Amino acid sequence: MVREFSTISTPYCYRCSYDCEDGCANCAVAYALELEAALAATNNKAAAMLLEPVSGTSLGAVLPPPGYLAKIAEICEKNEVLLIADEVTSGMGRTGRNFAVHHWGVTPDILVTSKGLSSGYAPLAALIVSPKVVEIVAYGSGAHMHGFTYSSHPISLAAGRAVLNHIKRNDMVNAADSDHTGSIASQLKASLNSLRDLPSVGDVRGIGLLWAVEFVADKDSKTPYHAGQNFSGLVAQAATDRGLLVYPGQGCAGGDCGDHILLAPPAAISPDQVEWAVGQLAEAIQEANQRAMQ
Repeated sequence: MVREFSTISTPYCYRCSYDCEDGCANCAVAYALELEAALAATNNKAAAMLLEPVSGTSLGAVLPPPGYLAKIAEICEKNEVLLIADEVTSGMGRTGRNFAVHHWGVTPDILVTSKGLSSGYAPLAALIVSPKVVEIVAYGSGAHMHGFTYSSHPISLAAGRAVLNHIKRNDMVNAADSDHTGSIASQLKASLNSLRDLPSVGDVRGIGLLWAVEFVADKDSKTPYHAGQNFSGLVAQAATDRGLLVYPGQGCAGGDCGDHILLAPPAAISPDQVEWAVGQLAEAIQEANQRAMQ
């Protein structure tokens, strides 16, 4: 069952493969047309397109350019290919919407979610299927063979139900909306953007309560640090020493180099905690920069 599947480029405007000078209108179409070419190469044998609406650990909270997801959905529909959204990281209110695809007005055929569904209290994931897919199965064979040893586990389901009720009762999806004035997510956005002035910070990107900071050795050329320096690891260790946990990653600048950290605080974080965390992160980045220069 392990095999290679066709892949296309992920829109990544900080290191764009196309023209971003018009506000990403051109690059959104160019990236999406890669899907059309990949589907044509399969001789109409492709079953589905799987994507992260907002990237997780691999690239670090990279957002699609305006119009990209809508174009992808259009191409999938035209070619009778299912669109599957991986919202294991970005779902359950993390980005200020129930699911990240809602920011761009796209409804996938299948959506996969986990993590925030039970807030980590118990293992839980869900596969959400559109009526179109359900009807094809129901009025076709009527059979859907699947099953896992611990599916529908009562403890995990109880945890998930409690978490969803808490999210709704405390209006935590709106709290995670970084475009909503006064929300904790908007404060996080503003605080993180202050890191752009640091010499080793190339990009600060994200949405809601899912953010990343990318590090570069030279800001003008966007030259990444050498992979052997493990700059993101240095930042993560310096942050940990200060009581702050961040998620380091490498490979965002071509696969073999490029450093970033991912940040995903809970919607229950307080304004004071946001300021403290960003302050500690700034110090950690400066310490890592000094160590890298030695």
